[in-house]
Amino acid sequence: MRRDSLWCWRAIALTVALSLAGCSHESSDWKSATAADTSEAYQQFLQQHPKSTNAAQARTRLQQLQEVHDWQVASAADTRDAYEQYVTQHPDSQWAQEARIRIENFAQNAAGGATAPAAGTTAAANPKPSPKRTAAAKAAAEAPAARYVQLGAYSTQARAESAWKTLSAKFPEELKSLAPRYVAGKIHAHSVVRLQVGVATRAIAKGMCAKLKKHAQSCVAVSA
Repeated sequence: MRRDSLWCWRAIALTVALSLAGCSHESSDWKSATAADTSEAYQQFLQQHPKSTNAAQARTRLQQLQEVHDWQVASAADTRDAYEQYVTQHPDSQWAQEARIRIENFAQNAAGGATAPAAGTTAAANPKPSPKRTAAAKAAAEAPAARYVQLGAYSTQARAESAWKTLSAKFPEELKSLAPRYVAGKIHAHSVVRLQVGVATRAIAKGMCAKLKKHAQSCVAVSA
């Protein structure tokens, strides 16, 4: 009985020792993963300890790091397609709203671009307007109206105001004498603030945007 009891106690002690060693190893691996704070480190930890109490935290951090990486890729590309792909992959990330705003700015530039004439169009297909019609059209274009030029969309009014300070300093000839207008709106149910300035005529709006776009600045004429 005593020998059997001794073996039993030894087995229990060995089990406890192995359990403690396993916990110690897992704790050490977790510390190493958090110290490295890389996708590779967390992936390795999950492979070694898939049932760890830290597994959920490791997966959360992996997702965060992936979002950071994908946002850096989208920002570096700085194209509408790149931002749309980012929003599709990470619709609820901390940069999703900024990506949507940049998508709108790209759409804004596209909408404000001149439409190229269709191939094969001839003068016969577009007869020259009469002097009377031309004069009327010119008068309508130059008539004072409630018109605005949109310079961008931002996630908050504070960011829109900051952008105005930067833009008015960067383009003093075009913007310094104008007053900004901040218009609240929505993009896919997310709030945005559009930065606009009032101008007297369509011709002024067109000329302003032509100058700003030469410097890669978003600009499009919009109605009141």
